[in-house]
Amino acid sequence: MDKRALRMAASDDVATVIDAVSAGEKVCVRTKSGEVACMLTAREDIPRFHKICLIERDAGDTVTKYGQIIGRVTSPVGRGSYVHIHNIESIKTGVGA
Repeated sequence: MDKRALRMAASDDVATVIDAVSAGEKVCVRTKSGEVACMLTAREDIPRFHKICLIERDAGDTVTKYGQIIGRVTSPVGRGSYVHIHNIESIKTGVGA
């Protein structure tokens, strides 16, 4: 069975994984209404309720969640990668998000 993730807004670059995900596992990303937004493969382990990247992002790119910019990428992040304080910083405070 595929792992689950939730994309909060159509413009989001990341989704929240509902289940802990291991590298190589398939993830079914759904919208708030339950429609399948996309399928992707996790590039690394991602803890439950953490972020998975939906599109390739380069250092300096912004990250959107809930339809709002939540941070800036500090190192390249591939589709299916774990998004957290090791590769994103908060734009509001300049510290890890």
